[in-house]
Amino acid sequence: MGLLRSAARVILGVDILFLLLLAFSFYYLEPGTGPYVTAQLTLVPVVLSFVLAAVVIRTGWEPF
Repeated sequence: MGLLRSAARVILGVDILFLLLLAFSFYYLEPGTGPYVTAQLTLVPVVLSFVLAAVVIRTGWEPF
């Protein structure tokens, strides 16, 4: 297994942790407040990195 796939697995694990924490925090946030908007904006990079890490793992892409 290459370095990129190993790093993608770590990133995938961290993203899952962040998604679980965000899902838990949404229960205690009121829609329309600043922290709620911040939590929604945090979802964008977490989901993007999750998808990219999953694609790297699935395809086995090794650029070097």
